[in-house]
Amino acid sequence: MAKKVAVIIVAHGEAETDGFLDNFSMTRHTLAHASEVMKLPRPLQLLISIMSGLKNRVRFAKLRYVSPHNQVTRKQVARIADKLARYRDASGSLSFDVFPAFSVTVPFMEDVIDDTRHYDAQIMLYMSPVDNRLACGSICWFLNDRCEEYDLSGVKIVSRLWRDKGLLAVYLDHIFQHAEQTWKRERDEPVLVLCFHGTLIADAQGNPPLFHTGQQETTVFGETLRALIMKDTRNPFRDVYSAYLNHDVGGTWTSPSLEETLEMLKKEPPRPVALFNAGYFAEGNETILNAMNMLKGSGLSATTYIPCINDAEIFTEFLADRIVSAAEQVIGLKFS
Repeated sequence: MAKKVAVIIVAHGEAETDGFLDNFSMTRHTLAHASEVMKLPRPLQLLISIMSGLKNRVRFAKLRYVSPHNQVTRKQVARIADKLARYRDASGSLSFDVFPAFSVTVPFMEDVIDDTRHYDAQIMLYMSPVDNRLACGSICWFLNDRCEEYDLSGVKIVSRLWRDKGLLAVYLDHIFQHAEQTWKRERDEPVLVLCFHGTLIADAQGNPPLFHTGQQETTVFGETLRALIMKDTRNPFRDVYSAYLNHDVGGTWTSPSLEETLEMLKKEPPRPVALFNAGYFAEGNETILNAMNMLKGSGLSATTYIPCINDAEIFTEFLADRIVSAAEQVIGLKFS
């Protein structure tokens, strides 16, 4: 009998219009997830959601901006589906169906997982290089809540991408491809800033978080990527720095922030500066409205923004390979 595998690609999700309701809903669901691991009273969640919806409505309308995050993710899903369509088991009796899902916008991750329970296997992948409770961990916690209802023998979560040599190779190729297009002369001596999603270090009372933030994984990921870049023969960068995009609530966050790093570079001898958001697989509000705008407004003399890997062919191939490997483990078949 033919077997079917549901591949669920989960991303955070962002409002796709500048409307109040879309942005209110996005924030409300984001805070609902956050409240699973930290104290956020419902009245406070509602107030923040209303204020965020109004703020984004005004700001996005003024900028004529709409987040590309969900659209980019859907394109990534379509490209992954195209790659997976080329894989067949020996009998040719297995196929992949690939679905986009989001944590805080429709279609919601929980609904897509429920709707694909009838498949012979479910392969799930959260679109973030680093695992933490609110990213990949959200899938695990949802499945744990449903373990009495679900047969989890056919479920596989693709994770630990931060330490995967394949992803590191993809990042290197992506960075150096853009560097080659920008810097032709050795005397340019640019520096590279690798930007990651910040994590909470301590709450307002100085206590460490009681949930998995992914801080250690992010640190190792950044250090490993820097070491590989610096020893690569293609490397044009004089140095590589890690920086973090932090939020301004909840307590103490990772350091140095992107703002601090850009200020530090302004005090050094003038050199071209490149920024790559290594902690993000797709452009969105944080990379465009925060990181990119910080770079543009930094006052540095020469800056280059290396885009997220988005639709990069090598990234799609990497994800497809990881998904196939996961399917082989669950189904017990070898693909060609």
